Amino acid sequence: MKKIIQSAFVALLLCVLPVFARGGCIVTEDFPDEGRKPVTLTWFVAEEGYAKTWNPQKNVADEKILKNTGVNLEIKSGDLTDLDALIATDSLPDLITVEAGTAEQMLIEEAGMAEPLEPLFEQYAPDANIPDSMKEWYRNEDGNWYSIASYYYGPERTNPQYGGYLGTHNNNYVRSDLLAKTGTSAEDLRTKEGLLKALRAAKGLTYKGQAVIPYAGWWTRNIAEQFGMKVEDGQGNYLSKYRQPEWLEALQFGSQLYREGLMLPEEFTESLSQRRKQVQSGRIFFCTGYSNVQEAKDILYSNDRDAQMAYVGQVRGDAGSMPNLKSVSSGGWTVTMVHAGTQRKKEIAEFISYMTKEEATLDAAPSIGTGTYDIVDGKYVMRDSVKKEFEENYGQAAEKYYLNLEFFVDWTIVQKYQPPSEREDFRKQYKGCRIYDSKAVDAAAFVASDNEMQMLKEKLESYYNSAEIDILTSDSLGSCTQKYQETISQMEEMGLKELEAYEGRRYQAAKQRMADTER
Repeated sequence: MKKIIQSAFVALLLCVLPVFARGGCIVTEDFPDEGRKPVTLTWFVAEEGYAKTWNPQKNVADEKILKNTGVNLEIKSGDLTDLDALIATDSLPDLITVEAGTAEQMLIEEAGMAEPLEPLFEQYAPDANIPDSMKEWYRNEDGNWYSIASYYYGPERTNPQYGGYLGTHNNNYVRSDLLAKTGTSAEDLRTKEGLLKALRAAKGLTYKGQAVIPYAGWWTRNIAEQFGMKVEDGQGNYLSKYRQPEWLEALQFGSQLYREGLMLPEEFTESLSQRRKQVQSGRIFFCTGYSNVQEAKDILYSNDRDAQMAYVGQVRGDAGSMPNLKSVSSGGWTVTMVHAGTQRKKEIAEFISYMTKEEATLDAAPSIGTGTYDIVDGKYVMRDSVKKEFEENYGQAAEKYYLNLEFFVDWTIVQKYQPPSEREDFRKQYKGCRIYDSKAVDAAAFVASDNEMQMLKEKLESYYNSAEIDILTSDSLGSCTQKYQETISQMEEMGLKELEAYEGRRYQAAKQRMADTER
């Protein structure tokens, strides 16, 4: 795995660090040694806003893990600053979880603070269910593999034989109950003209005394990809998103939404959690991006059975091109490492091995849960009694059944056990769309291995993000287009072409590495 550490950051922290030596079918397994007392593993999750209260007495998922592994978990969370403090003071817990690709991940690996995982599992848990391609994708330049990714999609499982497939979060959702009041249909929402008509009609609606927000969830890349934006040309060369015609078309469309009051000023200042609360409250009519609706739509539905946030696909651009949608982050969402200084290596290896099993994966999946399903003909079937609990009180049921510990989840396992109806729904939903593997694009966008290039990228992105708000809030189509052109010109003066060339090289290297993992 290529180094991705900012040299100044590494030098600063390494000076205060000591040098460490690097040192099929679902089966439920009982805790292997009933005479052994439970052990407590400590865990830090560097995800701001994440919270997990370990409670085997009330949560059936926690109870099952304790029974089958003999492990209790002591989990704390915070941001990267908190993790930096743990690193600098040599206070890392048994397990560390961080967003994949951060400087902290590589710092922990390079400083000898992460346990090499292959010898660990070979000694204590040779049956750990982890794809070989993940090991290669995350292999450090020293030859060791240290990081286990969540939601990783590898070639061994992303195929019809195993049952996995690439999905995307680039979707649109609409309140179907409110849509009926606009005089438009779900099919209308797949063209710009039809969507505008529906949003204009929704502008005057109210829900429980609140004015309905016609559109929310703006992200220019999502709309540009729905319009068909490509990431490489016919020769396989990387294409900068900023220069694609669909990018400009998306900006022009967003500007029109803003000018007509269909997208509100708060769109540019709201956090993800605030937007989810708006969805949960029922105020949002049409929303782009699965991350914006997630459990919020389920909470809304549990409070009002008529208020359903339904999937409605993607909107086409003027050319009517096939949507070209970036997959979910197929290289993984987070990575989890084992502290080289832990005294619980055997227990950790056995715990991770259990958590990577197919049944434990289904139990940990946020849309399924523990004790909620039966396996019938090789597929999970949700119990009617559990469905009723979620419909009556989503929050209470989630607290009871959901593990809220997704850091070893492999979603291709969930896909393997999906009922045929869910797989068929997916095929129907994305008919006429292309979903491309995100690994190379994500790698191209991450340049922290080069401190000078990282500074250039941050400068350009900061400038663009500020300029984009000005573009989207233009008072006319002509002004929107002119501001976009001026922004690109200014970015070129700042070094855009240099960054694009660098990203292009990283893109090609990542494509080669992807090809190598498939051999």
